[in-house]
Amino acid sequence: MATEDAEAPVQRAPRVGADPQGSPWRTVGAREVYRNPWMRVTEYAVVRPDGQPGIYGVVDPGDNVAVAALDERERVWLVGDFLYPVQRFEWVIPSGKVEDGEEPLAAAQRELAEEVGAQAREWVALGAYELSNGISTQASHLYLARGLTLGEPSSEGTERLTWRLLPLEEAYQACLRGEMRDAPSALAIWRVYEYARR
Repeated sequence: MATEDAEAPVQRAPRVGADPQGSPWRTVGAREVYRNPWMRVTEYAVVRPDGQPGIYGVVDPGDNVAVAALDERERVWLVGDFLYPVQRFEWVIPSGKVEDGEEPLAAAQRELAEEVGAQAREWVALGAYELSNGISTQASHLYLARGLTLGEPSSEGTERLTWRLLPLEEAYQACLRGEMRDAPSALAIWRVYEYARR
């Protein structure tokens, strides 16, 4: 079963000559300056709001999903891993990329199965949130998953995962104290904490 909150459509960087009505920016050119299997970087030639020419670099790693999965005792599954960009071990909720042509809910189901080894009977969409909209088009689609059936996780070669279950109240308090710094994890836990108390 899946239910969904209303989500605003995720906006993307403009195409040349297709700036939205009312935009103070004018896009006059674009060139891809970098691409790898996980992201691309586009440099736009623009006319800025002050009328001066300029450039604007936009990073597009594609959207991702993050899943706050609760067991029958209202404990949330956390996945621990060493995160290369920030050079530290972090506890986060299961998350990952929405592949090309994949629906966010299907990506969430896949990531939960891969990272925790779980299937869920109930899925609730908690909205899509832009992660760093001054430089990136990426949005994170947040989900609550309940009614879990556990199996075996299947980590990727880039991951060395550990797992823990934390009571939802404790996870919420850890977010408030700044102990969980991953934005999609903190936001999803806050949303689930409020949802569970309605």
